[in-house]
Amino acid sequence: MYAPAEYDQAAATLRQANDLAANGGRYNDVHQLAVLANQRAAAAQDVARFRSEQAALVAQRTATDARIQADVSARQAQLAQNQAVDAQRQADEAQRVAASAQLRAYPATPTAYDYRRQQNEPLYEASVTSVRAVVGTPQQRCWVERQVVDTGTAGINLPGAVVGGVIGGVLGHQIGSGRGQDIATGIGTVGGAVLGANVGRDASGAGYTQDVQRCATVPTAARLDYWDVTYNFRGYEHRVQTTNPPGRTILVSAQGEPRI
Repeated sequence: MYAPAEYDQAAATLRQANDLAANGGRYNDVHQLAVLANQRAAAAQDVARFRSEQAALVAQRTATDARIQADVSARQAQLAQNQAVDAQRQADEAQRVAASAQLRAYPATPTAYDYRRQQNEPLYEASVTSVRAVVGTPQQRCWVERQVVDTGTAGINLPGAVVGGVIGGVLGHQIGSGRGQDIATGIGTVGGAVLGANVGRDASGAGYTQDVQRCATVPTAARLDYWDVTYNFRGYEHRVQTTNPPGRTILVSAQGEPRI
């Protein structure tokens, strides 16, 4: 009830009217009390209706706010879940990259197991499906060799001719004086050019030779590290690393473990 005080007043006024009527009170007085009780009852109803409508509005507003808050919380939870998934994906990718880098830095080596036959253990033959020899990484080796350079000028070494002419001219200029010195300079230039043109020419006269560096990637000379063997036993594929190359079959236990 939303107007208890108002209803109590109306009820009290109605009781006064009844008491007055029962005690032989005047009609007008009883009528006035009855009208007053009716007015107070109507006012109590209006107050109760107004307060109930206000309570309904408050409840509706509260429900709307709660629904909005629930939607916000749900969106926040979904966002947090998406962020967690992204973080997990990034962590997995970082772990994969780290594992790949570790494998490149530290190549996997075969794990030592006890492959010796147990006492009275039954053995079976398993078919070898593939064998891979694991060795060290290739190395680059370089050397220097003589190579014939074709100048395209009928076998004349032009760089040698130029240098030889300069040196011959300098040496010829040191001989004599005056006109004789000029002749000696000319003879030295010509002679040095001829000599320089023939320096480094091969026997065919097609060019000259020079030192050239060559490089090539060759397999390492180190011994084999191990043999990576794949075999099939009872429909399942197994792998093992051995120090010696296997044959067409290998001996295994009932669980498919190799035995030597």
